[in-house]
Amino acid sequence: MATENKILDLTFPAAEDLTNDQYRFVVLTSSGTVRRPDSESEIAIGILQNAPAAGEAAVVRLVGVSKVQANDAIGIGTFVGPEYVSATDAGKAKDASLNLAYARAVIIESTSAEDDLGSCLLLGMVPAINDVVKSITTVTTKTTNAAVTYTAAELVGGLILRDPNGNDRSDVTPTATQIVGAISGCVVGSSFRFIIRNTADGNETITLTAGTGVTLSGTMTIAQNYSREFLAVVTNVSSPAVTIYSVGTVAH
Repeated sequence: MATENKILDLTFPAAEDLTNDQYRFVVLTSSGTVRRPDSESEIAIGILQNAPAAGEAAVVRLVGVSKVQANDAIGIGTFVGPEYVSATDAGKAKDASLNLAYARAVIIESTSAEDDLGSCLLLGMVPAINDVVKSITTVTTKTTNAAVTYTAAELVGGLILRDPNGNDRSDVTPTATQIVGAISGCVVGSSFRFIIRNTADGNETITLTAGTGVTLSGTMTIAQNYSREFLAVVTNVSSPAVTIYSVGTVAH
């Protein structure tokens, strides 16, 4: 059974009818009221402890252990943040493992299905701080005599030395899901740069093509003795999507 341990509860006016939102995350407005989240990228102030109508006192747990209503089966040790489905269905705990910048609590008593009550330890309000990709370069060498599909780790590594090995090649990016999964604390807007260097010993061209969920923008060909730099930008985390921009070439 879900348990709780109060350390700090505060009371705010309810900005809207929250009679169905007990034990869900709520957000503090600029006028000092609380409401359901408008998106999954808002930072929740805490978890609602009662079920007030609009204008009534909403008791919010900011610090401590709270019961929490989940959107799914969620295991112990999982970082969670507020789910957003619609304006009237928001604030249930959602697995935030791929979106740690918006995590607000960690589950300490699991749930087995949607709407189950579990228990969570509330974390501090840290607004989307994200170390994402650090400036550590890993150089990858590819000499496959066929098209290759790059891994997310190879792109994040920053530099790919590619010998097409006898012919033009149409190489493929990893999927958006794989790229998002390779970025710690990934949020919308997370980005990194990478370079593909064509090391061919003949007139052979590399063309970068898109994996699932990836959109390519700009020229994607790399001629012999040239390097092309790319910028990968995450545009959606919950339904992973990434845009990769060509940002220029250099001869070598």
